Amino acid sequence: MEKEMYSKEILNMEEAAELFGVSVKTFIKLLKEEKVPARKIGREWRFSRKALIEWLSSGDSQAYSASEVEARDFFNEVAPQWEEIRKNYYDESIKNHLIDLDLLKKNMTIVDLGAGDGYLSRAVAKYVKKVVAVDISSEMLKELKNKARESGIKNIETVESDALEVPLSSGSADMVCASMFLHHIKEPDSAIIEIARILKPGGSVFIADFFTHSNDELKEKMRDIWPGFNPETVKAWFERNGFKNLDIKSLPDEDAEGEKTSIFILTAVKG
Repeated sequence: MEKEMYSKEILNMEEAAELFGVSVKTFIKLLKEEKVPARKIGREWRFSRKALIEWLSSGDSQAYSASEVEARDFFNEVAPQWEEIRKNYYDESIKNHLIDLDLLKKNMTIVDLGAGDGYLSRAVAKYVKKVVAVDISSEMLKELKNKARESGIKNIETVESDALEVPLSSGSADMVCASMFLHHIKEPDSAIIEIARILKPGGSVFIADFFTHSNDELKEKMRDIWPGFNPETVKAWFERNGFKNLDIKSLPDEDAEGEKTSIFILTAVKG
């Protein structure tokens, strides 16, 4: 069958998926998202083996990470002013809420995804054993280190990475925080899979993010990929990955400057 398929020029759906080494389901998703060379004859798809190989060979992996590069460049550029910029969109209430939940313990290792200049990391460091601050922007992490040093904080470790392949061992964290971060991720559900991997069984997660909004100016200015989320959607992603005791709260604005956008807090426990 395999030899026969590779001798054929015109392929059906199953054969094209096999040529790509993926499932038919994944190949159908590819058809919907990319301009794959194909023809639909009646109800059946047909593909040129030669055209598929040429299309595959002409791909550019950097095109898939363009949004990531844009976000990294943006945050590298604004890092020195980030503390003032951030105040226009969310106030101190996120970190205050985390502290008030009384989840932080002295023996904990916390991973802060999208840590930025350490808004959350620096606030919780004195309550826990260690904070691992993860961010895609090297300049943001430099700001974090400088501010931590100025405050005498010595238990924050920084890691330059995205949220999909964090170079940390599985089950190494007692808590993972992602404050105002998921809306910058192209595949937030994939980031949640990584959160589940990093966490110990029984570990907790703390998410803060925008409710779905229609503020296109905010989305464009801050290089956001998502215009916030329906928290029930985020809740479903966590439930799908084995989390329990999920709780969602709306966070009241306290003193944010500029145009306010409502924020939700989601907490959960890895089962």
